[in-house]
Amino acid sequence: MMKSLATLLFLALAPVISLALVLPNADTPSFYLIAVSLGTSAVRPVRFDSTGSGASLGGNGFPVQYYFYQGQLRSTHERSGDPNYRVYVNSGFTNSGSCATYGTLGYLQGNYISSNKCASYPNFQLQANQQNSQLGSRLTANYVGGFFSCGSDEQIVYKQNEWDGPSNCYPVDLYTVPVV
Repeated sequence: MMKSLATLLFLALAPVISLALVLPNADTPSFYLIAVSLGTSAVRPVRFDSTGSGASLGGNGFPVQYYFYQGQLRSTHERSGDPNYRVYVNSGFTNSGSCATYGTLGYLQGNYISSNKCASYPNFQLQANQQNSQLGSRLTANYVGGFFSCGSDEQIVYKQNEWDGPSNCYPVDLYTVPVV
């Protein structure tokens, strides 16, 4: 019964999935990222923060559209794909002078590189959900660490280790949903 229900659901969704938006020059169809967490029952989209340069679960703007271009995770807020942003981790210096192993998920317009010496441009990947294939793929960074929602503005923070960085956070999995 469950197998036939899953097959029926797939057949019903196939036309919608095949119509996913593909931006000019993108290597993949566009997708939204939604946050799923044990820390909250809400499923919420990732949006630009109030500055427009970082990722947040707060705010009331349009969700960010993501896609891959030449192996890089890119983003935009327009269906045309312009302007486009390069996704990166905006880390800072620790008290010892080394770069931190955590940072906010940020956006740089075009192909710009941050002047922050600790900024990193990890290899973002989409990893299939092995336990529930009905969910979209999960975003990972170098297959290490995870994403967290932190503070009252619910800034998205990448941490290599859960105990790194801000403590007023809860873990979130960022899953893809196609832009149609």
